[in-house]
Amino acid sequence: MSSDYRPRLVADQSLPYLAGLLDAVADVTYLPSQEISRERLIEEKTEGLLVRSVTHCNQNLLEGTMIRSIATATAGFDHIDRDYCSSHGILWRNSPGCNARSVAHWVMGVLAERALHLKRPLAQETLAIIGVGHVGSNVQQMAEALGVKTLLVDPPRAEQEGQQGFSSLEEAAHKATIITFHTPLTKEGKHPTYHLLGEDFLRQCRKKPLILNAARGAIADSDALLQALNSERIEGFYLDCWEGEPNIRLDVLARAERATPHIAGFSADGKARGTRMAVETMLEHFGLNPALIPFDRISLPTPENATINLSSIGSLRPEWILAHTMKALPQIEQALRQTPDQFESLRVHYNYPREAPAYQLLGVLPEEEQLFRALGYSIA
Repeated sequence: MSSDYRPRLVADQSLPYLAGLLDAVADVTYLPSQEISRERLIEEKTEGLLVRSVTHCNQNLLEGTMIRSIATATAGFDHIDRDYCSSHGILWRNSPGCNARSVAHWVMGVLAERALHLKRPLAQETLAIIGVGHVGSNVQQMAEALGVKTLLVDPPRAEQEGQQGFSSLEEAAHKATIITFHTPLTKEGKHPTYHLLGEDFLRQCRKKPLILNAARGAIADSDALLQALNSERIEGFYLDCWEGEPNIRLDVLARAERATPHIAGFSADGKARGTRMAVETMLEHFGLNPALIPFDRISLPTPENATINLSSIGSLRPEWILAHTMKALPQIEQALRQTPDQFESLRVHYNYPREAPAYQLLGVLPEEEQLFRALGYSIA
């Protein structure tokens, strides 16, 4: 391939921090996600595609195009038809782990807010983590730093690594006071996750647990969730991911104790990581020179009140910090409840928060330093 070769790429224009990064090595057309169509890809003679999870990369989109490479700036990849890509010589790659810390902060932030409301430290809870990959491992690390007892459920990992350290789904249902899901969405194979959070699982719950889903909507059977709530088998449910999204069920929304429009993984830090990983995929697949990419131009915003003084906070200080740095969530939740038909628009226009390292803490006691560092915060 000649050194002056420039692949023709189409990119979702809503990918943060992408504009201009690839201009030195490729011809890039930026399109709204709803305009990424087979006809447009053919018209643009597109060879590479940079997308989000809303673009379904399947035969309907790809047949007859010149696409050779797909990069999704998301950790999930169930929007990519891997079999079709494999059979048609299309290389694809997701961005694993790019949003893991952000999702973990959403989980621990909403749980911290609940702990403050109940005036009960998180250390009194037993948390079952279903799926212990990038996200689940981050949740585990943060929870255990807070003294939370964790039950780790990951059958594929347990088969590979041995059962020690892992719990079964049944044990999680029996013992957990909070259960959070962090698996991919799969319908085939030995351990399918479609409707894993369903009637069979919920019927086994013994401690009236709180349920969280910040993974994929269809992991949860909506009817089973409502039935479990009505029969008081569960305390309630917090949802960031919804079955059938963006056309979510209003009856589920009405009963959800916390509700956000699939933005748990949306942080400025995570978006920058995902975009960078997608760009690196294009560089590798097309043999382009990474030295020409101005990654140093990615500038993340400084959060409002980036320095937080803990001196006036008496009790539940870690829970207070976690809830405080997630204080933008009520606004997006209110918007979702008022305009659920704008689900996708709310996601696109969400003001991405910063992750914990962007905040500096004052007034941290010596015995707290290790805990706050484990949660990711900077110590003044």
